[in-house]
Amino acid sequence: MVLKYRGQFNRDIDINNRELLDEIKFAILNAKKAKSITEIANLKKLRKYKTYYRIKIADEYRIGIKIRSNIVWFSRFGHRNNFYKGFP
Repeated sequence: MVLKYRGQFNRDIDINNRELLDEIKFAILNAKKAKSITEIANLKKLRKYKTYYRIKIADEYRIGIKIRSNIVWFSRFGHRNNFYKGFP
């Protein structure tokens, strides 16, 4: 799959927690290697939206993505308490 990153995603991942950054990196590599949506680990489709999904990271964090054809847009990252207020 082709990966693209929105500017807000890059600002969201500007954190100092090394373990969390490693998990984000693992999720990105997993999405890159996937040949279809079903191969992406911890992926769940958001209700009411056709192209928006979330990836669960470290039980309390989420990565928001948009998938259209073969392009994965990484849009947002955040704690689950605040994540759904700004995504999609």
